[in-house]
Amino acid sequence: MANIIDYVLWRGDIPFSQVPMGAVDALVLSYLSYMPYDGLVAEEFSAEGAMLSDAAQYFLEHGLSSSCMIDSSREDCRLLEAVKDSERFGTLRLTGYVNRFDEETQEQFSAITFLPPAGPAFVAFRGTDSSVVGWKEDFNMSFASEVPAQGAALDYVMRAASVLPMPAVLGGHSKGGNLAAYAGIFAPNAVQERIACVYNFDGPGFNEQVIAGAQFHSIDMRIHTFVPQSSLIGILLWH
Repeated sequence: MANIIDYVLWRGDIPFSQVPMGAVDALVLSYLSYMPYDGLVAEEFSAEGAMLSDAAQYFLEHGLSSSCMIDSSREDCRLLEAVKDSERFGTLRLTGYVNRFDEETQEQFSAITFLPPAGPAFVAFRGTDSSVVGWKEDFNMSFASEVPAQGAALDYVMRAASVLPMPAVLGGHSKGGNLAAYAGIFAPNAVQERIACVYNFDGPGFNEQVIAGAQFHSIDMRIHTFVPQSSLIGILLWH
C-alpha cells in the first residue's frame, strides 16, 4: 500500500506555486512536526528560517531521538531522504519552533511553522509523545474546557499571525489535530479570516458546548477531519 513516502517521491518535483497545498501535503508536514528541531529552528517567527532540506540532512547525519518519532527510524530516514531531495518540500523554511514540557501544569506542547516559497504558511502542532504528562493532558481533554496545550496553540497562532503576513493552514495529527482545530475555532475574527483551512488527522473532537458555540460555526466548514478505520483517538468526543 502506498504511503506518504511514495507521495513525496511522486510529487516532489512539483512546487507549491504550481500545485497548491492539499490534504496529503498537510499530512506529510504534520508528521514532520514530530522531528526534534531543538537547536536547529528558533522560537521566534521569521520569514528567513532554516531550510527543511538542511534539517533533514542534519537528522540523517546525526540520528533521531526515538522518543519523538511515531514510526520506525528506518521509515523516518526514508522519508527524510525523500524530503531532502524534494523541490516541493525541501525548499520549505522552518520557523517558530516551540517544544514545551511541564509536569506541574501537565502540559506537553510542540509546534512549528513551515513557510513555502509561495502560498499559505502551514502551522503544524505535534501530537502526544510517549510521556505520562502528554497522556494525562489527553485524558484531561475529556472533561476540561481548555487544557494548557490548547491555550498554547491559540497563543501560538496569534503570535504567528502578528509576524507573518501570509494566510495560514493549520494542522496536526492526534492531539495535534485537536490543537489545530481549537486554535482555529477560538482565534479572533481578524485572524480566523486568514486561516484557509484546518486539517485534523485522527485527533479527538470537543465537548458539546464547543460544538454548539457560534465560534465553531464560523469556521466549521474549513475544518477537515480524517479518521482511519482503526481509529481510537479520532472517534472521541464531537466533531
